[in-house]
Amino acid sequence: MKLKSIVLIAAAIIIPSLYAAVTPYFYTSEVKWHSYEEARALQSNKPIFVFAKMRFCPTCSTMENDVFTDTSLAKLLNDDFIPVKETTNFMFSSFVFNDLKDQEGKELSFKGFPAIMMVEGDNYAIAHGYKSIEQLTNMLAQY
Repeated sequence: MKLKSIVLIAAAIIIPSLYAAVTPYFYTSEVKWHSYEEARALQSNKPIFVFAKMRFCPTCSTMENDVFTDTSLAKLLNDDFIPVKETTNFMFSSFVFNDLKDQEGKELSFKGFPAIMMVEGDNYAIAHGYKSIEQLTNMLAQY
Protein backbone atom coordinates (compact mmCIF):
# COMPACT_ATOMS: atom_id res chain seq x y z
CA MET A 1 0.00 0.00 0.00
CA LYS A 2 2.81 2.42 0.85
CA LEU A 3 4.51 1.62 -2.42
CA LYS A 4 1.36 2.48 -4.38
CA SER A 5 1.09 5.79 -2.54
CA ILE A 6 4.71 6.63 -3.24
CA VAL A 7 4.30 5.74 -6.94
CA LEU A 8 1.16 7.90 -7.22
CA ILE A 9 2.82 10.85 -5.50
CA ALA A 10 5.92 10.49 -7.67
CA ALA A 11 3.77 10.28 -10.81
CA ALA A 12 1.81 13.36 -9.75
CA ILE A 13 5.10 15.27 -9.47
CA ILE A 14 7.02 13.83 -12.43
CA ILE A 15 4.33 13.82 -15.16
CA PRO A 16 3.51 17.56 -14.97
CA SER A 17 7.23 18.35 -14.83
CA LEU A 18 7.91 16.26 -17.93
CA TYR A 19 4.97 17.87 -19.73
CA ALA A 20 6.28 21.35 -18.88
CA ALA A 21 9.77 20.41 -20.05
CA VAL A 22 8.67 18.85 -23.35
CA THR A 23 5.85 21.26 -24.37
CA PRO A 24 8.11 24.13 -25.56
CA TYR A 25 9.62 21.81 -28.17
CA PHE A 26 6.22 21.20 -29.73
CA TYR A 27 4.41 24.47 -29.08
CA THR A 28 5.70 27.95 -28.62
CA SER A 29 3.73 31.09 -27.96
CA GLU A 30 6.42 33.21 -29.56
CA VAL A 31 6.87 33.86 -33.22
CA LYS A 32 10.54 33.71 -34.19
CA TRP A 33 10.74 36.96 -36.12
CA HIS A 34 13.38 37.76 -38.75
CA SER A 35 14.20 40.90 -40.69
CA TYR A 36 13.24 40.91 -44.36
CA GLU A 37 16.89 40.80 -45.38
CA GLU A 38 17.50 37.75 -43.17
CA ALA A 39 14.46 35.99 -44.61
CA ARG A 40 15.61 36.56 -48.19
CA ALA A 41 19.16 35.46 -47.33
CA LEU A 42 17.85 32.11 -46.07
CA GLN A 43 16.88 31.17 -49.64
CA SER A 44 14.22 28.85 -48.28
CA ASN A 45 11.31 27.39 -50.21
CA LYS A 46 9.01 28.58 -47.45
CA PRO A 47 6.85 31.65 -48.16
CA ILE A 48 7.83 34.81 -46.32
CA PHE A 49 5.17 36.27 -44.02
CA VAL A 50 5.70 39.99 -43.33
CA PHE A 51 3.99 41.89 -40.51
CA ALA A 52 4.61 45.62 -40.96
CA LYS A 53 3.75 47.97 -38.13
CA MET A 54 4.24 51.53 -37.05
CA ARG A 55 5.79 51.93 -33.60
CA PHE A 56 3.08 54.16 -32.11
CA CYS A 57 0.09 52.55 -33.86
CA PRO A 58 -2.42 51.27 -31.27
CA THR A 59 -4.02 48.88 -33.78
CA CYS A 60 -0.60 47.45 -34.61
CA SER A 61 0.18 46.94 -30.92
CA THR A 62 -3.17 45.29 -30.29
CA MET A 63 -2.63 42.92 -33.18
CA GLU A 64 0.91 42.16 -32.03
CA ASN A 65 -0.22 41.43 -28.45
CA ASP A 66 -3.52 39.66 -29.12
CA VAL A 67 -2.91 37.80 -32.37
CA PHE A 68 0.77 36.88 -32.63
CA THR A 69 0.87 35.50 -29.08
CA ASP A 70 -1.57 32.72 -30.03
CA THR A 71 0.25 29.40 -29.64
CA SER A 72 -1.24 27.67 -32.68
CA LEU A 73 -0.65 30.68 -34.94
CA ALA A 74 2.94 31.03 -33.70
CA LYS A 75 3.57 27.35 -34.41
CA LEU A 76 2.06 27.65 -37.90
CA LEU A 77 4.17 30.72 -38.72
CA ASN A 78 7.37 29.20 -37.32
CA ASP A 79 6.90 25.81 -39.02
CA ASP A 80 5.53 26.72 -42.45
CA PHE A 81 6.70 30.29 -43.11
CA ILE A 82 9.59 32.63 -42.54
CA PRO A 83 8.04 35.24 -40.23
CA VAL A 84 9.26 38.81 -40.69
CA LYS A 85 8.41 41.83 -38.58
CA GLU A 86 9.29 45.30 -39.76
CA THR A 87 8.68 48.40 -37.63
CA THR A 88 8.71 52.01 -38.75
CA ASN A 89 8.79 55.01 -36.44
CA PHE A 90 6.93 57.59 -38.47
CA MET A 91 3.58 57.69 -40.19
CA PHE A 92 5.06 58.96 -43.45
CA SER A 93 7.96 56.49 -43.50
CA SER A 94 7.64 53.43 -45.63
CA PHE A 95 9.33 50.11 -46.09
CA VAL A 96 11.02 49.63 -49.39
CA PHE A 97 11.52 46.12 -50.67
CA ASN A 98 14.32 46.56 -53.21
CA ASP A 99 13.88 43.10 -54.69
CA LEU A 100 10.12 43.45 -55.39
CA LYS A 101 8.46 45.69 -57.97
CA ASP A 102 4.99 47.25 -57.84
CA GLN A 103 2.60 47.31 -60.82
CA GLU A 104 4.41 50.35 -62.25
CA GLY A 105 7.80 48.62 -62.09
CA LYS A 106 9.04 50.70 -59.14
CA GLU A 107 10.48 49.30 -55.92
CA LEU A 108 7.63 48.01 -53.80
CA SER A 109 6.74 50.04 -50.73
CA PHE A 110 3.65 50.47 -48.61
CA LYS A 111 2.62 52.86 -45.89
CA GLY A 112 -0.65 51.53 -44.45
CA PHE A 113 -0.33 49.97 -41.01
CA PRO A 114 -0.72 47.31 -39.85
CA ALA A 115 0.03 45.45 -43.04
CA ILE A 116 0.52 41.82 -43.92
CA MET A 117 2.49 40.76 -46.96
CA MET A 118 3.01 37.26 -48.27
CA VAL A 119 6.06 36.78 -50.51
CA GLU A 120 6.85 33.78 -52.70
CA GLY A 121 9.80 34.41 -54.99
CA ASP A 122 9.00 37.63 -56.86
CA ASN A 123 5.25 37.35 -56.23
CA TYR A 124 3.56 39.05 -53.32
CA ALA A 125 0.14 39.88 -51.88
CA ILE A 126 -0.56 42.71 -49.43
CA ALA A 127 -3.44 43.13 -46.96
CA HIS A 128 -3.93 46.13 -44.68
CA GLY A 129 -5.66 46.54 -41.35
CA TYR A 130 -6.19 44.47 -38.24
CA LYS A 131 -6.45 40.73 -38.85
CA SER A 132 -7.80 38.34 -36.22
CA ILE A 133 -6.26 34.93 -35.49
CA GLU A 134 -8.96 33.30 -37.60
CA GLN A 135 -8.48 35.70 -40.52
CA LEU A 136 -4.70 35.17 -40.51
CA THR A 137 -5.06 31.41 -40.22
CA ASN A 138 -7.38 31.44 -43.24
CA MET A 139 -4.94 33.62 -45.20
CA LEU A 140 -2.03 31.34 -44.34
CA ALA A 141 -3.97 28.27 -45.41
CA GLN A 142 -3.87 29.59 -48.98
CA TYR A 143 -0.08 29.28 -49.10
